[in-house]
Amino acid sequence: MKYKYYVLIAVFFVLVGCSASNVIRPEGKSNSKYAPKNEAGRNGIVKYLNKGPEYVKKARREDAYKIMYQNCNGKYNIVNENIRYEDGTNNLIVNSTIYSGLQYIYIEYKCL
Repeated sequence: MKYKYYVLIAVFFVLVGCSASNVIRPEGKSNSKYAPKNEAGRNGIVKYLNKGPEYVKKARREDAYKIMYQNCNGKYNIVNENIRYEDGTNNLIVNSTIYSGLQYIYIEYKCL
């Protein structure tokens, strides 16, 4: 019985533990001499995995909102949102290639 309990806890943390993450911080400025001139005015991007039960996906999106809120001191607008596939493989099946990968939601945002 204890074994099943630990497996359920582990599965729960794997599903919930995959939260949103920064891809690009908004208006970031590095000290690099190679950085582009417009680096300070760029938009931010966060992403989260769009897989699992609906409540897990909602929690990841809420985490993305929290990251954007914190990066922008509370004021931001979503500029664009799209789906991208990552970590995939190409499988050749009867003269056809089928791509299977993980679906991520990318949200571009601008601080106000």
